[in-house]
Amino acid sequence: MERTLIIWLANLLFLLSPFTSLGQDSTFSPYHAKVQYAGSIGFVSAGIGRSFFHEKLETDLFVGYLPEQIGGDHIWTTALKATAVPFKTIPVGSLDWQPLRTGLQLSYTFGEQYFIVEPREKYEKGYYGFPTALHLYLHLGGQVDFARVGELQRFAVYYEVNTSAEYLISYIQNPKYLGLGKIFNLALGVRVKL
Repeated sequence: MERTLIIWLANLLFLLSPFTSLGQDSTFSPYHAKVQYAGSIGFVSAGIGRSFFHEKLETDLFVGYLPEQIGGDHIWTTALKATAVPFKTIPVGSLDWQPLRTGLQLSYTFGEQYFIVEPREKYEKGYYGFPTALHLYLHLGGQVDFARVGELQRFAVYYEVNTSAEYLISYIQNPKYLGLGKIFNLALGVRVKL
């Protein structure tokens, strides 16, 4: 199941990304690589992706790892992300700032203890209410591109705050127990154009 899911996600990423993109900047390829700290994909994750429509839309496929010392178990996660940039980039000196980036992330956590459908032999119906292996996240953030900084023009740094659909629903149902600080996660990352 896990291997099939990885193959499916990889194929989806590349099927949605033709080799040329209308209006894409020809200085660099539309492809990029990312390294991310935290953000619900693990302690650290690495990904590949593609930009579309003058970098107004990005798709990424990540693989993340959470070590046992931090998470209590070795946890591997894969995530498919789609990010939109609804506003124009703001030039700030030799940098370009994207003040708002928003999108969705679909994550899958590997392991026998995680499931998409509750195992009836282990839990009574509705015990969890949500899958423990598959999660949908919403994210908001921004990005700073080193657009006119000589050798660094391929690089960008980004920041995101995300929350899962489960956390949002739980917060709406019980805002006194779950404060806003408990349902949001921060991600910091570096993007390199290829």
